[in-house]
Amino acid sequence: MRDLGGPLSGRSLVDRVVQRIGQDIVSQRFAPGDPLPNETEWCEELRISRSVLREGLRVLVSKNLITIRSRLGGRVRERSEWNLLDPDILSWHGHGEDQDVFAAELFELRRTIEPAAAGLAAARIADEQLVELRNAYEAMARAGEDTVLFFEPDGRFHRTILGAVGNSLFLALAQTVMVALEITLRMALDAPKGQQQSLPLHEAVLVALERRAPEEASAAMLRLVDASERDVAEARAARAGKVKLEVARLRRAAGGRVR
Repeated sequence: MRDLGGPLSGRSLVDRVVQRIGQDIVSQRFAPGDPLPNETEWCEELRISRSVLREGLRVLVSKNLITIRSRLGGRVRERSEWNLLDPDILSWHGHGEDQDVFAAELFELRRTIEPAAAGLAAARIADEQLVELRNAYEAMARAGEDTVLFFEPDGRFHRTILGAVGNSLFLALAQTVMVALEITLRMALDAPKGQQQSLPLHEAVLVALERRAPEEASAAMLRLVDASERDVAEARAARAGKVKLEVARLRRAAGGRVR
């Protein structure tokens, strides 16, 4: 029996239920077309009340992950029907198994949106936003190779650019883009070349925005996103190599019995 990490109340518990069941669906514990457990089974497994469960399931219905029908219970919808740009669903994919395909899709999304955002922002960015952008860049420089300290200003740098576009429809995509950005930044934290090697690329974006040069800003952002994709690939390869070395070590320690 699983629980949700201790007693919680109100909205936070509903959110935990949404996260738990949503991740189970995206990770294919329940595949498209599968029936979901009934209310009694869910409540026993998650140790929650029916009212909390029902509210959580309504959220998942709104994300097009599941359908619920009277006397038929819940069922997982086809993946083509999911709201894949929903920030929660995008984040749950970040915990899935096929990370190579997912990373490629995330970078296609970033490559489509972020260079365009930088180009638009170059013509519209306010002076105070340029100050915030410069502050974020300098914080990244001060972070050195401390990935924890580097992560926050890196996200702030990109978030400031998205916010500088000023297009309400474009801004509706900002949360989704920021989730994609956060996932890819975390994927690249173990890049063998470290984080500081990306500073000249960030600076090129910053300088283009300060010059209010749209084409230059767009091209600089595209180079930054491309480099980030290479960092992710190298970080994933490095982690895979470490796993292989550890498996080999365990095999030697166990006399070759570990597989």
